[in-house]
Amino acid sequence: MLRSRMPGLLVCVSIAAMLAGLAGCVNVQAPERIEVGSSPGREPIDTSRVPPTGSHEEARRKIAEAYQRIDYLDRKVRDLKEDKEKYKDERDEYKDKYKRLKKRYDD
Repeated sequence: MLRSRMPGLLVCVSIAAMLAGLAGCVNVQAPERIEVGSSPGREPIDTSRVPPTGSHEEARRKIAEAYQRIDYLDRKVRDLKEDKEKYKDERDEYKDKYKRLKKRYDD
């Protein structure tokens, strides 16, 4: 008996939903921007410099090249930071030596 009323009930619910939508009771709007996997304060990714690729394999190759470049730059940054610390320590040693010599000859 319930099965015989099911199509009629479904039609009534559908008509009610359409009338509510036409009357302005239902307002469904998609968001203008969907951010997936990004944290607040992070800038959106600029894809304007992404080179066009002809195939999936070419895209994979270009991504691999980009990661190689990133690895190279990471190593370079690490080396430069080490150099910076080394030269900073060396400078501090010379400053201390200068102060000691100045004090010795000024006295």
